[in-house]
Amino acid sequence: MDADELERRLNAHRDVLTTIVAALARNGQTEILYHLAPETQFMNGQEDPGVLPSEAFALEHAHADEIRRIVDAARLRAERS
Repeated sequence: MDADELERRLNAHRDVLTTIVAALARNGQTEILYHLAPETQFMNGQEDPGVLPSEAFALEHAHADEIRRIVDAARLRAERS
């Protein structure tokens, strides 16, 4: 699988997850947004992680960022419907 195909597949997964979370929120199950909220913030316990983050820090930050993108998009979809 090349990088373009991987990106298309990840985008499809993101869209499906966003749709599911938005549908739950629209149906009054907004607690899913609150349960996911802590996952959108990466805290490594350091006051100053330094200029160059470690690979582990970068991966955890990307993880939190992706969840934040899904939650934000789901919240918008739920509000529009």
